Amino acid sequence: MGVQHLNKPLDRQAAEATVRAVERAIEGGAAYPVARGQAGRSALVEAAAALGLAATTVRNRLEQGFRLYGLKPNGIEPPERASARKGGKGRTAAAEPDNALQRKLTGLQDEVTSLRKQLKAQQREDLDTEAVRLLLGRISAAPSSPPRWTIEPGAKRGNGTPEVPVTVWSDWHIPEVVSLAETAGKNEYNPEIAEARVRRLVASTISLARKHGPGDYPGIVVNLLGDFVSGGLHPELAKTDAEEVLPSVLRCVDLLIWGLRQIADAFGHVYVPCTSGNHGRATQKPEFKRYIFKNYDWLIYQLVARAFEGDRRLVFDIPDTNEVHYRVFGQRYLAMHGDMLGVKGGDGIIGSLGPIARGETKVGKQAAALGQDYDVLVIGHWHQMIWLPRVIVSNTLKGWDEYARSALRAPPTPPSQPLWFVHPRRGITSRWEIRVDEPGRGAGEEWVSFRRAA
Repeated sequence: MGVQHLNKPLDRQAAEATVRAVERAIEGGAAYPVARGQAGRSALVEAAAALGLAATTVRNRLEQGFRLYGLKPNGIEPPERASARKGGKGRTAAAEPDNALQRKLTGLQDEVTSLRKQLKAQQREDLDTEAVRLLLGRISAAPSSPPRWTIEPGAKRGNGTPEVPVTVWSDWHIPEVVSLAETAGKNEYNPEIAEARVRRLVASTISLARKHGPGDYPGIVVNLLGDFVSGGLHPELAKTDAEEVLPSVLRCVDLLIWGLRQIADAFGHVYVPCTSGNHGRATQKPEFKRYIFKNYDWLIYQLVARAFEGDRRLVFDIPDTNEVHYRVFGQRYLAMHGDMLGVKGGDGIIGSLGPIARGETKVGKQAAALGQDYDVLVIGHWHQMIWLPRVIVSNTLKGWDEYARSALRAPPTPPSQPLWFVHPRRGITSRWEIRVDEPGRGAGEEWVSFRRAA
């Protein structure tokens, strides 16, 4: 019983009760403290009897009460404290080991408390992750409703050296609304226009590959690089988006299921690297730990992948690193969204070229240090079609918007997504910009016009 109190720091209520018991004993005529050899009643012994404790336990409680809370019976310090302050001997030598042991046990108790808190936090995270996985299982079990669009099959090309078409689908920003009037008549966007552009994207990809590509494709790579939803990331988007984020997630799932099914029917095998973007995040500010598990893009990919479960034509690659390394005929690719290049800002003259070039240098150095060198970095995020020697930047399905016009003063560009072909020996042989806006040409224009000499 005299040791149990050391397992846990004395609480203030118990300390105050001990002090009051000693004070009552003093008021009854007992002595405190009792000098060595002094006869008579001891307040400490009488307090111990009143509390049902051993005298040594009461002595230790008085010591802890003074040390932790400054409590003293009738303002009198515990004998050990007074003796130690005066440099005396006697009981001090015996008390010191107890004090050292108490400090050690108190430190251990604090450590145990801290570890328990960490364990509870980890268990809470594990429960959150398990809840997400359970939710995914239930949602993915529900029937999806991809559009029942069909695409006219094109003529198959003749035999030749097989090449692999590679494309990027990114920055769809559903359900953002772009005003035709506020963009000076250059662009308009809403969920209905987005669906029409997805139809053109898929149809044009298949048509270009079949009618203008080399043919005999072993398969196709479709990079899904994030920002498929607007996510209400900024206050103005939260006010003007056509619908909330969860309905837009389901809309994107249906569009991707339809599009990838058409692609699989046309090309046979489809490899789908998936990375999540900044607009998909469910946190107000970027968080780098467990990033993808708090991102709507990741949820979209999981639901789409589950819709194709059992279809061996499609392979989805959704790593926790949010970066995908793969090869096409030996050419090494690194795919990511593009918002985490380790750089910020741009230049009023060269625009995004500066940060993209600096970012690729930093990403390349890190990849080399990790033994993950690449030949081509594939990104989205910047809403421009850019072809650099080591970087391919995808444009956006959304197109030019109010922010690009008024804040960036960027020139208008048509909405598009990239397509290129990879030869087993020559690498990238041709590059296409798949326009997804409505096609049109001025009436009566000739195939070529020029100024004739007088």
